[in-house]
Amino acid sequence: MASNSAEQEGGLSERLSEFSPERLVEEVISAWDEINESSRVNAVLRQRVSSLEAELVNGEVALDRGASAHMEEMVRVAEGKVLQLQRSLENEKARRKEAEESGGGSRIDGLLEENARLLRAEEENLMLILDMEAQITRLVAMLDGN
Repeated sequence: MASNSAEQEGGLSERLSEFSPERLVEEVISAWDEINESSRVNAVLRQRVSSLEAELVNGEVALDRGASAHMEEMVRVAEGKVLQLQRSLENEKARRKEAEESGGGSRIDGLLEENARLLRAEEENLMLILDMEAQITRLVAMLDGN
Protein backbone atom coordinates (compact mmCIF):
# COMPACT_ATOMS: atom_id res chain seq x y z
CA MET A 1 0.00 0.00 0.00
CA ALA A 2 2.92 2.35 0.68
CA SER A 3 4.31 1.77 -2.83
CA ASN A 4 0.88 2.46 -4.31
CA SER A 5 0.81 5.77 -2.44
CA ALA A 6 4.29 6.63 -3.72
CA GLU A 7 3.19 5.77 -7.27
CA GLN A 8 0.13 7.99 -6.90
CA GLU A 9 2.29 10.86 -5.64
CA GLY A 10 4.68 10.36 -8.56
CA GLY A 11 1.76 10.39 -10.98
CA LEU A 12 0.39 13.49 -9.32
CA SER A 13 3.77 15.21 -9.59
CA GLU A 14 3.95 14.37 -13.29
CA ARG A 15 0.43 15.61 -13.91
CA LEU A 16 1.05 18.83 -11.98
CA SER A 17 4.34 19.49 -13.80
CA GLU A 18 2.37 19.70 -17.06
CA PHE A 19 0.51 22.79 -15.81
CA SER A 20 1.88 26.30 -15.93
CA PRO A 21 2.73 27.94 -12.59
CA GLU A 22 -0.14 30.40 -13.10
CA ARG A 23 -2.60 27.53 -13.61
CA LEU A 24 -1.27 25.77 -10.50
CA VAL A 25 -1.71 28.97 -8.48
CA GLU A 26 -5.30 29.19 -9.73
CA GLU A 27 -5.87 25.56 -8.74
CA VAL A 28 -4.39 26.09 -5.27
CA ILE A 29 -6.51 29.21 -4.80
CA SER A 30 -9.56 27.28 -5.98
CA ALA A 31 -8.74 24.41 -3.62
CA TRP A 32 -8.21 26.89 -0.79
CA ASP A 33 -11.61 28.47 -1.53
CA GLU A 34 -13.19 25.01 -1.49
CA ILE A 35 -11.52 24.28 1.86
CA ASN A 36 -12.84 27.55 3.26
CA GLU A 37 -16.34 26.85 1.94
CA SER A 38 -16.25 23.30 3.29
CA SER A 39 -15.06 24.59 6.65
CA ARG A 40 -17.90 27.10 6.71
CA VAL A 41 -20.46 24.42 5.79
CA ASN A 42 -18.89 22.12 8.37
CA ALA A 43 -19.23 24.80 11.07
CA VAL A 44 -22.86 25.46 10.12
CA LEU A 45 -23.64 21.75 10.23
CA ARG A 46 -21.93 21.36 13.59
CA GLN A 47 -23.95 24.26 14.99
CA ARG A 48 -27.14 22.73 13.62
CA VAL A 49 -26.29 19.32 15.11
CA SER A 50 -25.48 20.95 18.47
CA SER A 51 -28.73 22.89 18.38
CA LEU A 52 -30.73 19.76 17.59
CA GLU A 53 -28.95 17.81 20.32
CA ALA A 54 -29.72 20.56 22.82
CA GLU A 55 -33.38 20.53 21.81
CA LEU A 56 -33.42 16.75 22.13
CA VAL A 57 -31.92 16.89 25.62
CA ASN A 58 -34.49 19.48 26.66
CA GLY A 59 -37.28 17.29 25.33
CA GLU A 60 -38.55 20.06 23.08
CA VAL A 61 -38.24 18.15 19.81
CA ALA A 62 -38.18 14.46 19.06
CA LEU A 63 -35.32 14.33 16.57
CA ASP A 64 -35.80 12.04 13.63
CA ARG A 65 -32.91 9.54 13.65
CA GLY A 66 -32.79 9.51 9.86
CA ALA A 67 -32.29 13.27 9.65
CA SER A 68 -29.65 13.12 12.36
CA ALA A 69 -27.77 10.35 10.56
CA HIS A 70 -28.00 12.30 7.31
CA MET A 71 -26.57 15.43 8.94
CA GLU A 72 -23.78 13.45 10.57
CA GLU A 73 -22.95 11.91 7.21
CA MET A 74 -22.85 15.37 5.63
CA VAL A 75 -20.44 16.48 8.36
CA ARG A 76 -18.22 13.43 7.76
CA VAL A 77 -18.21 14.06 4.00
CA ALA A 78 -17.37 17.74 4.52
CA GLU A 79 -14.56 16.87 6.93
CA GLY A 80 -13.21 14.31 4.44
CA LYS A 81 -13.21 16.88 1.66
CA VAL A 82 -11.47 19.41 3.89
CA LEU A 83 -8.75 16.86 4.71
CA GLN A 84 -8.37 15.94 1.04
CA LEU A 85 -8.02 19.57 -0.01
CA GLN A 86 -5.55 20.26 2.80
CA ARG A 87 -3.41 17.30 1.68
CA SER A 88 -3.60 18.53 -1.91
CA LEU A 89 -2.48 21.98 -0.80
CA GLU A 90 0.39 20.55 1.26
CA ASN A 91 1.49 18.35 -1.66
CA GLU A 92 1.47 21.33 -4.01
CA LYS A 93 3.48 23.43 -1.56
CA ALA A 94 6.04 20.62 -1.20
CA ARG A 95 6.23 20.14 -4.97
CA ARG A 96 6.80 23.85 -5.54
CA LYS A 97 9.45 24.03 -2.84
CA GLU A 98 11.23 21.03 -4.35
CA ALA A 99 10.99 22.54 -7.83
CA GLU A 100 12.44 25.81 -6.57
CA GLU A 101 15.30 24.05 -4.79
CA SER A 102 16.20 21.63 -7.55
CA GLY A 103 15.10 23.55 -10.62
CA GLY A 104 16.52 26.94 -9.68
CA GLY A 105 20.10 25.95 -10.50
CA SER A 106 19.21 24.29 -13.78
CA ARG A 107 17.21 27.35 -14.80
CA ILE A 108 20.22 29.59 -14.16
CA ASP A 109 22.49 27.17 -16.05
CA GLY A 110 20.08 27.21 -18.97
CA LEU A 111 20.00 30.99 -19.01
CA LEU A 112 23.81 31.17 -18.90
CA GLU A 113 24.06 28.76 -21.84
CA GLU A 114 21.49 30.78 -23.78
CA ASN A 115 23.42 33.98 -23.03
CA ALA A 116 26.68 32.42 -24.28
CA ARG A 117 24.96 31.21 -27.46
CA LEU A 118 23.50 34.66 -28.11
CA LEU A 119 26.91 36.30 -27.57
CA ARG A 120 28.50 33.90 -30.09
CA ALA A 121 25.73 34.61 -32.61
CA GLU A 122 26.18 38.36 -32.07
CA GLU A 123 29.94 38.07 -32.67
CA GLU A 124 29.37 36.04 -35.87
CA ASN A 125 26.86 38.60 -37.12
CA LEU A 126 29.24 41.46 -36.34
CA MET A 127 32.04 39.74 -38.31
CA LEU A 128 29.65 39.21 -41.23
CA ILE A 129 28.62 42.88 -41.17
CA LEU A 130 32.26 44.04 -41.08
CA ASP A 131 33.10 41.73 -44.00
CA MET A 132 30.12 43.04 -45.99
CA GLU A 133 31.14 46.66 -45.29
CA ALA A 134 34.66 45.89 -46.55
CA GLN A 135 33.26 44.31 -49.72
CA ILE A 136 30.93 47.28 -50.29
CA THR A 137 33.86 49.68 -49.84
CA ARG A 138 35.93 47.64 -52.32
CA LEU A 139 33.06 47.60 -54.86
CA VAL A 140 32.53 51.36 -54.50
CA ALA A 141 36.25 51.91 -55.03
CA MET A 142 36.16 49.71 -58.14
CA LEU A 143 33.16 51.65 -59.52
CA ASP A 144 34.87 54.98 -58.78
CA GLY A 145 38.01 53.69 -60.53
CA ASN A 146 36.17 52.93 -63.76
